This record gives sequence, C-alpha cells and structure tokens, in this order.
Amino acid sequence: MAGKKNEQIIIKRVEDDAHDAHHGGGWKVAYADFMTAMMAFFLLLWILAASDEEKLRGLADYFTPSLSEAGGRGQGLLEGTVLGPEGTMSGTEGPQSEVQLPSFGQENPLAVFDSRLRDQEPNVVVEYETVPDGVKPGEATPGAEKAAAERRDVVPDGEDEQKAEQQRTFEALEERIEKAVTETPGLADFTENLLMQRTPEGLLVQVVDHEGRSMFERGSARVGDGTRGLLRIVGEAVADLPNAIVISGHTDAVPFARQTGYGNWELSADRANATRRVLLDAGVAPSRISRVSGLAATQPLNADDPEAPENRRISVLLEYMEQEIPAQEAE
Repeated sequence: MAGKKNEQIIIKRVEDDAHDAHHGGGWKVAYADFMTAMMAFFLLLWILAASDEEKLRGLADYFTPSLSEAGGRGQGLLEGTVLGPEGTMSGTEGPQSEVQLPSFGQENPLAVFDSRLRDQEPNVVVEYETVPDGVKPGEATPGAEKAAAERRDVVPDGEDEQKAEQQRTFEALEERIEKAVTETPGLADFTENLLMQRTPEGLLVQVVDHEGRSMFERGSARVGDGTRGLLRIVGEAVADLPNAIVISGHTDAVPFARQTGYGNWELSADRANATRRVLLDAGVAPSRISRVSGLAATQPLNADDPEAPENRRISVLLEYMEQEIPAQEAE
C-alpha cells in the first residue's frame, strides 16, 4: 500500500478536433456533380424550346437504335424493328424525308427565346452593287441602258392584258397618293419632293431632296418629319396591294469628309432600311419587301451634276405581278 501511495500520477490532456473532418474536399466533388447535372438539365430545356415537332422527331429517330442498319429494314431478328415501348418513333414509319436538325439560333440568336421570332424568315437583304473598273461614281454603267431597252422590247404572250390592268391600278394609286399629300396638313409643300413614274419594272415612287429641303438629316439615316409623312402615305396606299416592293437608297457623289470607313454605300443602305421600317409601320406586310439596297451614287437622278441634291433620294418600286403559268403548261 505504501508503494502505491508513492506512485506518480500523470495527467495527459487530449484536445478533441472532431470538426477537422469537415475540412476535407469530398463536398466539392458532390457540388461539381450537382452543377453538371443542372447544366445538362437546362441544356435539355433549351434544346426542347428551340426545336419544332419535325426536328424533335428527327432527334428521336437518331437516338433510337434498331436491330439492323441496312436502310432501316434489315433481315435481322426483328427486321429493323425499333426496340422500345408502343408508340416509339422510328425511321421506318411515316414519309421518308430529310430532317434538318436544330441550329439553335444560328440564324437569329434571339429566336430560341422568343417563339414569335423562331419561324420568321429573313426578308431583308442589304446589297451593295459594285461598279466596274473605270466607271466613276455618278456615271451610268456601260450596257445598262441597252439591257433596259431589251427588257422593254421583250413582252411575253398573254402578259399585255395583265399589265394593262396593273397600269390602271397604278394610275388610281398615283391619284390617291397625290390627293393624300395635298390634303394632309404640313405636307402640301412637299409635293415637289415626291416623284412617281412608270417603268418597265413597275411603279417607281421616289422621295428626293431639293435645295434647302432635305428628306434626311445631312450625312445621317434619321428620317425627317416630312419624309416620314410622305412614306406613311405611300405605305398606307400600297398596303392592300399584292405587288412586291423593292427599296433603294441613293446619295450624291460628295464623299464623306471624315475617314471613318462609313461612306455613301453604308449611308444609302441605312436610309433604305429606315424607309423599310416606316413602310412596315404604315401597314405593309414584311413578306412584301423583296429587296432593300444601298446604291450610293451609282444611279444619279441628275447625271449632269452628280453632286446635285436631287440625287439624294429614296426609291420605292412597286413591281408588276408575274404572270401565272397555266396548269397545263406547268405540267
């Protein structure tokens, strides 16, 4: 007993760090898997929103395996039958046609988010017509007058009556536009800025500049109030007609003072596109607009003075309707 009383008592303190286990990296792997699954889920939703029924059918057909790949109708056990429950779509069912897989907004990035834009087809093409070497801006292109004369001389059989009817329609249209301009307050003084003439292609309506009165702001595509009023009258007058519309922008031969890369080609195209927007606001259907072009100073109204103000103009061509081909001839 005396020996036990003389024993040394050693007390050892041990700190419990149980919470250190929570500092491991295992949670990061689980979090990364969760984020990957969420990204895949949202990509799936995006694909479904961007695809119509035909494209979804093509995707389903692509990812549905069959027992034979010999044209979808092999000589295997089930002769090309798709493995799946009743109602599974396969390439052997329905009409055989080429299916275009979804492009996911390559034509229009906003189309995948707005169903109104998804099926819309682009109708506007801004064209910059090139000028042959040796031809200065403002000069007529060689051979253009000869080609126009040849087009006037060639009139297919049976088209005379149709064109005569359209000529009467254009006649009434001119009278309606002139009357609306003169009766609209604030536009009576702009009658000189409105030119209308018949061409071999159709009815050409032009809004031109005059000395001291510009239809657009100088060097800009912003539409003036008078120009907007004239274009709205033209748009409302032609809104109910079926004829295709070609819009062209023209400038004078005066170059831009600042060398910024923006010149008469870009300006004429921007003004033509601004005109297109005004016509659409006036009730013209987008499908009626067949072409929007910027021609710069290549087709001056006053060829003797390429820098004349009347060369700055907007042309709206109401094209003749194409003659319908009889069913027997089409066959």
